[in-house]
Amino acid sequence: MPPRSLSIPASVERLAEVRSFVRQAGAAFGASSRATEDLVQAVDEAACNVIVHGYRGRAGDLRIQAEPRRDAIVIRLLDDAPPFDPTKAPASNLDRPPLRRRPGGMGVHLLTTMVDEVHHQARPGGGNELLLVRRLGDDGGREPGSSRDPGRELPTREEG
Repeated sequence: MPPRSLSIPASVERLAEVRSFVRQAGAAFGASSRATEDLVQAVDEAACNVIVHGYRGRAGDLRIQAEPRRDAIVIRLLDDAPPFDPTKAPASNLDRPPLRRRPGGMGVHLLTTMVDEVHHQARPGGGNELLLVRRLGDDGGREPGSSRDPGRELPTREEG
């Protein structure tokens, strides 16, 4: 099955389109509904972070690619925002009850628990490439932090 791609202006008003794209890719590539919704949540969080924190109101584009690989879906987010590696972000403090935390600060934690692998690399010439991998079945997702693998290069299209 061929990869799918979506390119949009980096705007929170376009996040519904991103979620719809991921749902359609999940269905086309044979993912379970749980795997699809995990990916939708992770991609939505990553895209929102790029738009809000990366571009910070400046104009920019967000490109999303989805492709099947063996028993997984690989989502690649490409942007031209300043480099930010979520795999190196400090761990969220989970000791404080949710209602006693200040809003925000849980996005990277959420992202890494919804998928099986997260990889980041700065793009030559600027920007970010974020790769999210989620197995197709209901057994995907991991404990907090276990999907981080900052020492590994991004898989190429030939791998997997």
